[in-house]
Amino acid sequence: MIGSLTKNHQGRYTLPESQYFTTGDEIEIKIELTWIKTRVHHDLKDYYLIDYPTVPMEGLMARKP
Repeated sequence: MIGSLTKNHQGRYTLPESQYFTTGDEIEIKIELTWIKTRVHHDLKDYYLIDYPTVPMEGLMARKP
């Protein structure tokens, strides 16, 4: 499943068919035209991408690897 990430009622980022990501999950995100593999982590405030901590997850195109 490929889709735009949105935050659900539990504060987790989900794909359109309710597949969500939590700490330690691998994720592939699309930056420009390239799919990049990274992992999700949580800092007690929100989830972020290990290799791209300043890139907001909301609205990113993503897929499960």
